[in-house]
Order: sequence, then structure tokens, then C-alpha cells
Amino acid sequence: VTMPVPRGGAAAALEKPALAAATLSPQFVAGEAGWLDAYDASTWVRALGQFATKFPPPGSSSMMWHQFVHDSLLLPGTIFVLGAMAALIVPLVLLFCHPKWRSSTGGAPWAQFACACCITLTCLAATAFLTIHAHGESFSVSAQQLQRANGNVIVAASLAHALNSSGTAVVTDLMRLHTDCPPNVWKYLGESPDNIVAQVTGYIDEVQRLSHAFGNVPHQIAALQKRVASISVAVNWCLAVPWTIVLTSCGAIFLTLFIIEHSGRDCAKRCERCELPCLGLGCVAPAMFLVSIVASVELLLGILSSSFCLEPDEVSMNARLAFGINSSEFSMTRYYIVGNGSNVALLHLERAENSIDSAIDWFRQYGDMISKTCPQWGAEGAAVVNLQNIQYSMNETRSLLAPGNIYPYYQIVVHGTLCGSLPPSLVGTACLQVLLALICLPALLCTASCTIDGLVDERSMVHGIHNFDLLAQDDKSDVEGPLD
Repeated sequence: VTMPVPRGGAAAALEKPALAAATLSPQFVAGEAGWLDAYDASTWVRALGQFATKFPPPGSSSMMWHQFVHDSLLLPGTIFVLGAMAALIVPLVLLFCHPKWRSSTGGAPWAQFACACCITLTCLAATAFLTIHAHGESFSVSAQQLQRANGNVIVAASLAHALNSSGTAVVTDLMRLHTDCPPNVWKYLGESPDNIVAQVTGYIDEVQRLSHAFGNVPHQIAALQKRVASISVAVNWCLAVPWTIVLTSCGAIFLTLFIIEHSGRDCAKRCERCELPCLGLGCVAPAMFLVSIVASVELLLGILSSSFCLEPDEVSMNARLAFGINSSEFSMTRYYIVGNGSNVALLHLERAENSIDSAIDWFRQYGDMISKTCPQWGAEGAAVVNLQNIQYSMNETRSLLAPGNIYPYYQIVVHGTLCGSLPPSLVGTACLQVLLALICLPALLCTASCTIDGLVDERSMVHGIHNFDLLAQDDKSDVEGPLD
């Protein structure tokens, strides 16, 4: 198929487009690595990191891992035990001890109940705020950034494919000069077409190495993104479920109190000994236990993430050792994260660009002449278009692989989210959940029980339950006898 020659001929068509300033001279071998961000662990991270030892590197002994797990579980395990004990003690206290607090006038302790309500509602509001904040700043942000980074890598891999196809097409067009052009044209060109074919073939080899350098990186990033998305869903459930459970328990307590306040004497008497003990045993105690479990898990996650965030770049590099220290994945990770070593992909791209520059210069010099003296060749337009595609694909690939484009994804995911906003949000939410489970719910339940007792006593006095019973008939006759 004969492609039209662009206006101005091959020399004008193959004029190199200007590259963006950020991609004119990328650092293929890291020197100063000016794209790196100076990371400093926050106060939250350093404080939480005290509850666990340093994150063990790959190949650590089982003793180091055992010590790391033991230290990380110490504080969350304590919260779990306290929650289990509180969930067991509170229903027993209501069932057997049955506290009898009263107001200063001897009535129902509405002031204490209102104070417990205010504290509980304040904690619920603060927990809801932190839950929403953590949801917006948690693993979901990391999953989105990983998805975008994976999209860039996939596009770069597709552009490498396009570079290979365009280079192969250029070689095919150049080889047709032997058969489609007169001998005098070939004699005039001399050995230059063969040299250009060799240059383009070298370019194709470098492009194939570029494709190989990507390896399984897109699949690895996609798998990591799926795992992070799954963790994000689990974290969001951990953040939302305790708040819902506590709110439901509070609603059940308020509903019981409302029924007793607006019910008759018989219903109030039944609720006095039955409803709240059953409510405490069947609703509030399980709620306290479940919230304590979730708070312990969130606290554990905050401690583990803080242990990682004390030296996140080093831990990330240690994790990449699993690919092999000589693998392209490890070298590229080391280049982008810590600024050491070389970027294999950009090195191959640079070599491919050097190889194709000779073909571009040759077409600028001979393209118009060949189109005039060898019209039956008819491949100048196709060759020009393919070389233009190569230039465009190289510029786009260089831009996608530039450190200034790749490193911000790591900075947002690791420095900004996992080691920035996530630990304080998780720990703050866990602390409020512990406060709700171990203090607010028991206080609300106990004050509600005392308020119900006071209401029952008031209702009993109003209906005369504590009045003297009618005298027996024989006593009545004695009283009605004649007086002396």
C-alpha cells in the first residue's frame, strides 16, 4: 500500500518534535536522583512503632519473626482481653448486683443518664468523622493510584509493541529498494541502505529488550492492586461495623426506656427485671465484645503499618529482593524508589533511539530524491509514517517512564497514605471504639437501668402499690365495735 508523502517531503516530515522539558534528559543511571522526596516518619508513626520491633527483612530467622509478632500483638491482645472481661462482667452486674442510683431528690437519675447519653453521642460523632476520614484516606486511595500506575505501565508496554512493529515495517520497505529501484539508484546510494537496515535491526533488538524489561510488571502491579482493594474493603467494614453496632445498641436502650416511660404499671414491672438484663446479655455484651475485637484488629494494623513506615523505602526494597537482585524488576524498583542503580527500560529506550536516529537522518537526506528517481518503489510515504510513529512512541514511552511520572505514585501510596494519614486515622478510630465499648456502653446501660428502676418506683407510688392493704374482715369488726 502506497502511503502519501507528507507536505514538504521526507526532510520536513521527519523533523524531530520538541520534547517536554521534563523528559529531555532523563537520568538513566541515577545520580543525585532529584525526584526523590525526603521522607521523615511522623510522630504517630514513631510512637506506634515503639510497640513493635523493626520490620524483619527477607530471610530473617523464625526467632526474629516470633519476636516481631509477639511485640505487635501485645497491646491489641490487651484490648481484646479487657473487652472480653467487660462484656462478661457488665451483664452479671446488672443481673445480680442491680445498682440503685437515684437523683438527689430520690427519683430517677435523669441527669446521670443524660450525661452518659451526651458522652456516648459525642464519641459516636467523633468515630463517624474519623471513619469517613479514614475511608477517604485508606487503602482505597492506594488501590486507585496503583490502578493508574498499572495503566501507565500497560500503555508503555503497548508503545514498545508499536515501536517493534514500526521498525519491522521500515526494514521491509528498505529491503524493497533492491528489487523496486533501478541499478543506478542503488549504485548512487551505495552501502547506506544496508547500513540503515543494520541500524534499524539494532533498534528492533533494543525494543525487544525494552519489552522484556517490563516482564511481568503489569501483572504484578495488577495483582497488588487487587490485594490492596480487598484490604481496603475489609478495612472499610472494620471502620463501619463497630459504629453501626454501638448505634444499634444505643437505640435498643433508648427504645426500652421509652416503652417503660410510656407504658402501664404491669409492663413497667415486667421490664424492670426482664428487659434490661436480657438486653445487656443479648445485645450490649456481644456489641462490646465485637467492637473490642475490631478495635484490636485496627490497632494491630496501625502498629504493623507504623513498623513498616519507620523505614518504608528500605522495607520496600527488601520485599523486591524476592524477584532476584539481578532482575529488571528489582533494578527498576531500586532506581525509582531510592535513586540507585540504572533504569534498564530507559537504557534500552535510549539505545533504540540512538539506533533509529541514523535511519531518520538518512531519510531526511535521501527520501525526496528516491521518491523522484524511483517512483515505482512507492514506499517513502509508508516509511515516513512509520518513522513518525516511532518518534511519537519513543517520546510517549520516555514520558511515561520518567521518574517524575512514576515516583509520585509511590509517594502518594506509601509516604502519603500508608505512612501518612492511615496510622493516625486507624489508631484514633480504634481508641474511640475502645472508649465506646468499655466505658460509654456500660455507663449508658447502667444509668438506663437505674433510671428504669426510678421510673418503676415512681409508677408504683402513683398507683398505690406501697399503700397499706385493706384490713381483714375480723379486724374490721373489732375496730367497728362500741367504744368505751
